[in-house]
Amino acid sequence: MSLRANDYYKATSIEDAYKKLNESPKNAIVAGGLWMKKTGLSYDTLIDLSECGLDKIEEKGGYIHVGAMASLREFEKSPLINSLFSGATAFGVREVMGPAFRNSATIGGSVFGRYPFSDVIAALLPLDVKVKLYPSKEMSLEEFLALRGKIEGILEEIIIKKEEGKGYFKKVKTTALDFPMIDFSIVKRGGKNYIAVGSRPLVAALAKKAMEAADKGNFEEAAELAVSELQYMDSNNISKEYRQDLARVYVRRGLEEVNK
Repeated sequence: MSLRANDYYKATSIEDAYKKLNESPKNAIVAGGLWMKKTGLSYDTLIDLSECGLDKIEEKGGYIHVGAMASLREFEKSPLINSLFSGATAFGVREVMGPAFRNSATIGGSVFGRYPFSDVIAALLPLDVKVKLYPSKEMSLEEFLALRGKIEGILEEIIIKKEEGKGYFKKVKTTALDFPMIDFSIVKRGGKNYIAVGSRPLVAALAKKAMEAADKGNFEEAAELAVSELQYMDSNNISKEYRQDLARVYVRRGLEEVNK
């Protein structure tokens, strides 16, 4: 399958892009376009954001602002991102395909797509992350993932609170360039444990009952709760039961690591 469009428009600003987007329900924003092109869908106009100044990664008042057009490669190499949680967040993004792919794929495209297989979403979810949608919406990443239907607006940036703590990321895969069979992102921040499990094969979600048990020091119980409270399913390369077995092991190991 391939991506098809009647026209291609390079926006001069995010305001310009938003105006063009609303001219037709079949217009769409293209970021890196690497996942989008595999959908086989057709569009009237694809709107390019590359000239809109949305590629910066910078710190402002204790928060890291990551422009939607920053590439995954820029994100993983950023000293600001590597300073977070033992570098676990950068490592999670580094697990996506190879460097050539990450040079083209963008943070905005990876988050806005809400892909079930997304290592990027799994790596970000245990952090204090907000999603800023142009023209006027701002919400937590968890709230954004819970939205249903077509999302109105353009993803402008993600905003990460800069905090001290330890992090752990584990992606289970067959080969280096494979999609994840399952992945785990665990962070200890503000004295509390945050546990995200992705590629179940559903989009990453926080295991909140498991987090409560982990805060009490019950890591074995937390691992069991991460299995029971989240939904796991079969897919072509891995069974539901094997995913659950992996969750029991890696949630416990991750909690032990971030609580050393």
